[in-house]
Amino acid sequence: MKKITLCVFTLFTFAFIFQSGAQTLNQNASWPNAEWTVTGTYNNNPIAFEADPTTSANFAFDDNDAGGASDDDIAAESPVIDLTAAHTAGETWLMITVDYTYHFLSDSLTLEYWDADSASWVTWEQFSGNDDSIYGNFCNGARTTFTSIVLNIVGFTATQQSGFRYRMSYLDDGGAGGGGWRWGFCSDSPTITSSTPPPCPDPSNLIATAIMDTTASLGWTDNGSATMGDIEYGATGFTPTETPTATNKANPYIATGFTAETTYDFYVRANCGVDGVSNWVGPFTFTTACVAITAPYTEDFETFTTGSSSFTSENCWTGSGGTYFWESALGTDVGSGGTGPDPSITTGNYFYTESSSGIPGNMTDLVSRLVDLTALTAPALTFNYHMFGGQIGTLDVIVNGTTTEWTLSGEQQTSATDP
Repeated sequence: MKKITLCVFTLFTFAFIFQSGAQTLNQNASWPNAEWTVTGTYNNNPIAFEADPTTSANFAFDDNDAGGASDDDIAAESPVIDLTAAHTAGETWLMITVDYTYHFLSDSLTLEYWDADSASWVTWEQFSGNDDSIYGNFCNGARTTFTSIVLNIVGFTATQQSGFRYRMSYLDDGGAGGGGWRWGFCSDSPTITSSTPPPCPDPSNLIATAIMDTTASLGWTDNGSATMGDIEYGATGFTPTETPTATNKANPYIATGFTAETTYDFYVRANCGVDGVSNWVGPFTFTTACVAITAPYTEDFETFTTGSSSFTSENCWTGSGGTYFWESALGTDVGSGGTGPDPSITTGNYFYTESSSGIPGNMTDLVSRLVDLTALTAPALTFNYHMFGGQIGTLDVIVNGTTTEWTLSGEQQTSATDP
């Protein structure tokens, strides 16, 4: 194991579903179903491949029992489902419903569909973990009913309609490349249905881009005839009034008046003119940009959220990495075995790199907030580090992402209790 710790840094310088009319398509997978196929590269030992949907009522894979040395990529694929009749009937909205159990750990369970024009699988929607208390025999876990977002096939070509398939795909590395040692999932038989869109469909795919300290571009996808939208926004957690903050605005809408380093929610409804308005959709949550802090600046990490997962962002700091990552920890958190520092010599929060699932060559960055050095004549950086373990790599200090100012490689302490 290898772990580099960074203790103190000081710088002196609503989801709405509409269905109407008779359903042309309402098809359950009816597992076990020999017309389905299982594809990929995976450990096919029954202790890992817990349920084969071609021969059982479930699809289940136990990556914990597959082991860390096994790179597992497994999918259950439907037979071809001809959508021509549904499309002709005007039922151009597709949805999937399925009951599932999923213990997430940096892997991915994804609903995908086959684009027969490009001969490629396209992501429809990701599943979220729903049971972190089960570690094997996943079909015994708590079920959640998953209802997919709408897949609008109104623009599908005849080839895409007649060659349609869908699948549930599991990657134990979450798509990052290389194997992983994760938990697993179990799924019951999914059902695919078609429906007629409402006169003014709900917008989807809300997004905030060009986020600055006081402004942001708020966008969405219109799924009908709407060319304008109504927007309501406020600080995260506010109760929507359904009275727009901005009315009848083009997509995207440049919203102003925000406060820096603040989290906001926004909602949108489509305005379809004579066809009325849609339901309100949201919230989409975003955080306004950080402003530079003036040096001298000290960060002791005491206000950071601690846990056992990869650090991504907080307090205007960011972290990168997949299977090798920075983790914000309490001083009493020993992390992996055979590393340091020992809790007896660490007080307060600190950051360390977790490499238990990493491979040689992995890199991970911990990036500070923006700092204004104007007031300093000779800027300097001070921090405490602990580098003890069997496979210590290299710690670099890089300025503005390009200039390496300092580097240190290999084991520097001889025990977990060295200061």
